[in-house]
Amino acid sequence: PFVVNDALQDERFADNPVVLGEANVRFYAGIPLHAPDGARVGALCVVDTKPRRLNAAQLMMLQDLARLVEEELAPRAA
Repeated sequence: PFVVNDALQDERFADNPVVLGEANVRFYAGIPLHAPDGARVGALCVVDTKPRRLNAAQLMMLQDLARLVEEELAPRAA
């Protein structure tokens, strides 16, 4: 998982137009998604305009959802 609790306070993203502009992204949490062959095909992510922290249960739910998405990708690739 890749989690940014407050993008405005994170030097990697503080000057990003998505953070400073109209989208006003402050929170990001993403889990990489993989095709059946292991290639990364994107990420399942959640964003918010307010800073947040995920607790362990919420992070596990996000990982579970990503796993379900990957399972859905498998039949379509076959």
